[in-house]
Amino acid sequence: MVDKNTLRAAFSERLHEALDDAGVRSRGRGVDIHRQLKKLGVEKTPQAISKWLNAEAIAEADSMAALCSWLNVRREWLEYGVLPKSQNSKNNFTKSLTRNSNNTNEIDQHFDKVPLISWVKAGAWCEAFTNIDLNDQDVWISCPVNISKSGYALKVIGDSMTNPGPGRSYPSGCIIFVDPEIEASTGDRVIARVPRTNEVTFKILVSDAGRQYLRPINPQYPIIDITEETFICGKIVGSFIPE
Repeated sequence: MVDKNTLRAAFSERLHEALDDAGVRSRGRGVDIHRQLKKLGVEKTPQAISKWLNAEAIAEADSMAALCSWLNVRREWLEYGVLPKSQNSKNNFTKSLTRNSNNTNEIDQHFDKVPLISWVKAGAWCEAFTNIDLNDQDVWISCPVNISKSGYALKVIGDSMTNPGPGRSYPSGCIIFVDPEIEASTGDRVIARVPRTNEVTFKILVSDAGRQYLRPINPQYPIIDITEETFICGKIVGSFIPE
């Protein structure tokens, strides 16, 4: 398991690097960040911004998107350390592939695929994309829906999400597609890391009467209460059941 302080320090280091590249002054950076985020419609306190710069916290989703837009860096890089760094590099890389291939359909198909990873690796990826190359995976499969470049696939194990009656069901062997960049809401199917065991689980996110928990579809399995240490790794955006 990756230590949270290590993740915060890595994020802070990348943020300072992006600020350096953008020519933002070293002293008074918090003020500059606050001003730029406000222009982009994101309100954050100076204290919150100071925590990012001092490796005490990681920016939330809205702030992360605004920072990337302002500093012209990819969210995958700023948040997780996944190269390339700049948004222009990503565009140039795609254009280069297009120019050097006679089959553009093949290129488009490549970028529609996501890595099929193990549940153990999913746990490691939950908070730590740093030093992980998404392109360095053995098995890639086509995703039937739109998914971010951080998306991945998992093969369902067990029957906790198998519906014994009518309705949506995810039996063992089913392939699910996970997008870490989409914020999950109550009722969504999610991948979450449970603090008690540090294992990754596939459940339904539920918020009811002030209580949040993870609910299996199969009633034979218990619900799991969400605590401050529970980490929602991503939302399920699609599934496929092989014949």
